[in-house]
Amino acid sequence: MKKLLKWSTAFGALMSLVLSASAVRAGQSDDTLRVALSRETDFIDSIHTSSADSDLFGTIIFDTLIYADRATGDFKPLLASSWNWTSDKSVEFKLRQGIKFQNGETFNADDVVFTFKQLMDMNNKFRQQQQDFGNIASVEKLDEYTVKLSLKQPEPTFENVLASRVGIWPNEYTEANGHMIHATKPVGTGPYALKSMQKGSSYTLVRNDNYFGGTRPKPTIGTIEIRVIPETQTQIAELMSGGIDMALSLSPTDVTALQGAPGVIVQTGQATRMYFLSMNVAGKDNNPLSNADVRRAISYAVNKPEMVHSLVSPDAAVLATNCNPSQRFCITDVKPVYELNLAKAKELMKTAGYANGFDVTLMAEANIRAIGEALQGYLSAIGIRVRLETMPLPAWRERYIKGESQMSIVGWGSGVTSLDISNTLGIFFNGSSTDYVKDKDITEWNATALRTTDKGKREELYRNTLTRINEQAYVLPLYGTVATYVLSEQVRYQAPVIDFPDISLAGWAK
Repeated sequence: MKKLLKWSTAFGALMSLVLSASAVRAGQSDDTLRVALSRETDFIDSIHTSSADSDLFGTIIFDTLIYADRATGDFKPLLASSWNWTSDKSVEFKLRQGIKFQNGETFNADDVVFTFKQLMDMNNKFRQQQQDFGNIASVEKLDEYTVKLSLKQPEPTFENVLASRVGIWPNEYTEANGHMIHATKPVGTGPYALKSMQKGSSYTLVRNDNYFGGTRPKPTIGTIEIRVIPETQTQIAELMSGGIDMALSLSPTDVTALQGAPGVIVQTGQATRMYFLSMNVAGKDNNPLSNADVRRAISYAVNKPEMVHSLVSPDAAVLATNCNPSQRFCITDVKPVYELNLAKAKELMKTAGYANGFDVTLMAEANIRAIGEALQGYLSAIGIRVRLETMPLPAWRERYIKGESQMSIVGWGSGVTSLDISNTLGIFFNGSSTDYVKDKDITEWNATALRTTDKGKREELYRNTLTRINEQAYVLPLYGTVATYVLSEQVRYQAPVIDFPDISLAGWAK
């Protein structure tokens, strides 16, 4: 809490300074929407990589066959006018006619077939290629505007992948230049085309006046300028002075003082990202975390509502099971429920043979250090001496994947692919190096659920998994995040129901 008070004081001074200047908002006058991001992206299409930053660009430069409606989360036709699952492993797409790519090429079945063959070629080494595209068995052109796609095994979440990662490439342009051309000179059918870029710094996109519209409307703003501004205070100062019109990377804590500020609108929306405390259950060599009673004691020792609502957001979800309630098949009524009970936690520590506690290292990404410090304090009350080690995300990820974690705060998921619980459970309970539990039953249940199209059977399997996780306290679910959208009062934008924004939907307030 001291950290929050210090930030509030510093921000108050910053805000007074900014408000004393005259705010000149140029956006509407020159028809340019100025957007700030906190992190640079390595690619600006979502086939080469999978990150929230690349998704932002990929969504507006490229179209997918089907579209995740930002107001409802439902899947709707986009480049495909319709699609039909002819079996649990085969789907046929009827394609829209009369659509042009941004370079003038005509869109047809050849482009779809070409794109999917690129996905199937593992020599391309796209990020998460095997995981996201490895189940594709074949793609076939049935006629000029009909394509048949077959999978190796049933995959009930494949539409999530189609709607998020598979922007369709023009076959002639890509074949002539190589697929890496889309990293610097992308060409899609989307509502905006890239005009210029300084990689990792700034990007200018212009409206595609020939965009077909329909499922998502034609864009109304002429130009979008996206700048990478890592410093939170700089973003806020730019918002207040009129230098930017939209910030998409600020947390609820960052924008607390902006609520009610003149000229600024703060919106919050549903998010699919979640955080949990990972414990190395499978580790050997006198490992106290292999004892279920120790893990249960940890679960009873943490005051999650206090921590989450004071350090994350009053609107953040406090998790009872290891999934975000916004995800499909997230079952929240499983037992037992762990609530703060220090007496019970201390008794469990004693029963487990650790009445005097033990030492453990907790790893966390640097920007959630406050959560780590809170956990450190809670666990000290039952004798667990936590050494907190924070680091940049890439360093944390590398060590976690290598199996070097005793305890970690793990954040996972965002966007369309995370709408389904399999996105979370399939990564951390699959027998791989990121699985610190290695429960064979859970691994089998999750693998079966991932290939089961029967919704009732999938729900039963995920209930088994979530119940086992809670019974054994394999992890401690912490919180689901809140997506924050900070706008100039000149901008009209509806916060989406999924944290996967489509900024082509932004317009000017009348």
